[in-house]
Amino acid sequence: MDLNTLIREEIQKQPEKAIPFSRYMELALYHPSFGYYMSDKPKVGKEGDFYTSASVHPVFAETLADAVIDMCRAGNMPAPTLVEIGGGTGAQCRHMLDRIRDAAPELYETLTVMMIEASPYHREVQREALQEHEVSKQWFSSLEEAAEQVRIEGVILSNEWLDAFPVHIAEKAKGGWQEVWVTERGGEFVEVCRKVTPELAPYLEALNRKLPVGMRIEVNLELEKAAQDVSRLLKKGFVVTIDYGDLQEELYHQSRKQGTLMCYYRHVAHDNPYIHTGEQDITAHVNFSDWSRYGEQAGLREWAYMRQDRFLMRNGLLEKAVSHMDTDPFRSPAMKRNRAIQQLIDPAGLGGKFRVMVQAKEIDEQTILRFR
Repeated sequence: MDLNTLIREEIQKQPEKAIPFSRYMELALYHPSFGYYMSDKPKVGKEGDFYTSASVHPVFAETLADAVIDMCRAGNMPAPTLVEIGGGTGAQCRHMLDRIRDAAPELYETLTVMMIEASPYHREVQREALQEHEVSKQWFSSLEEAAEQVRIEGVILSNEWLDAFPVHIAEKAKGGWQEVWVTERGGEFVEVCRKVTPELAPYLEALNRKLPVGMRIEVNLELEKAAQDVSRLLKKGFVVTIDYGDLQEELYHQSRKQGTLMCYYRHVAHDNPYIHTGEQDITAHVNFSDWSRYGEQAGLREWAYMRQDRFLMRNGLLEKAVSHMDTDPFRSPAMKRNRAIQQLIDPAGLGGKFRVMVQAKEIDEQTILRFR
């Protein structure tokens, strides 16, 4: 039995002989045995399928660590918890702890680290990555599990977490909205436009935008529950969300008529989710308007929203550039570090494509932070 066979069997069991795209994406990414994120293959870096800001250079994590130190001090949290959701290999958290240990040893001594990771493989990799750090550590397999058991003061951080949630795809037809479903033809998965599922219908009815016929949008219906769980977990502190995305007016714009769904396979980006099933990443841009709105409803007040380059620069990234007299770009740590800083703030690359939203709970509105 493999993933393709499992999906085909599920399709054949349905009266429509099709499943909503959101279900197909869920199986492709999160099936317990065959899903992309649940496998033990490398996903990030040279041996994987894509790069993240964290994989470019430790200076990214160092800058995030400085922001966390600032938040914990300004928020008067003497024994905080640093939560990372979807931390992958644990490298970003390790580099953040390296920086906190050096820059704020008094905070490091009282810090607890909580990793929320669905993949058993990545939980083990994270344990190895963090073993040298003598801080209290906790692991949970889901945000819901953590929220049911613990309430924390501190910072909840995610980097490219929400963009991997399964999404519904809706297409505007002359007669109204239709939803993208997945069926099988000739041994291959193909999409068909069918009726809108009951869970998606209320969202589309409430959508206050006139969109042209033929326009496609992705809808992440799990954002509301995620915001509620984040708020349940956080008694006091900050939520930092870094991801591909935009506000709704930019996301559901005619310039993105085909939507934002993208796939990554061995560092090749394409828009066909029906090949390499279970072997490639599938993502969609985050609707930060929804994330903010659901957060506000759950008690998380939006504090800041900006491009990644601005957030990093306001938290001191440029100050981490180093002067040098080196001439070999392949062997010079200083040149590598400075190149990475340029990549992270490139408005045409990582700096401009990613957004950062910071939300707060039980924090005085007058609290001063470097980025705000």
